[in-house]
Amino acid sequence: MEHNEKCAQSQSCSSSPRFPSPNSQSPPPPPPPPASTSLPPPPTPTVVLSPCAACKILRRRCVEKCVLAPYFPPTEPYKFTIAHRVFGASNIIKSLQ
Repeated sequence: MEHNEKCAQSQSCSSSPRFPSPNSQSPPPPPPPPASTSLPPPPTPTVVLSPCAACKILRRRCVEKCVLAPYFPPTEPYKFTIAHRVFGASNIIKSLQ
C-alpha cells in the first residue's frame, strides 16, 4: 500500500514525522518551590579565584593554603616584585613558614 492510499483510509494522515517539531514543544516545567525548612546551603569548597601576586609572578599554581597569598594580594603585584628582587622567592617562603 502506498502512502496516498494509507492517507485516504485513515483520514488523519500527515506527512510530518510522529515527533513534534522543536518549535511546537511546550516550555519546560517551572522549578520546584523552595523547601519549607530553611536549611543552610552546603559548604562550598574554597576555590582560589585569582592567584596571589607571588604565584602569578612565579607562574605557580596558587593553592588554597598558599603561604604567600595573605601578604601579596593579586591586586598588588609590585609588592612581591620588590621583595623578590631583594630577598628571593625561596627566602621569602622560608621566612613565612
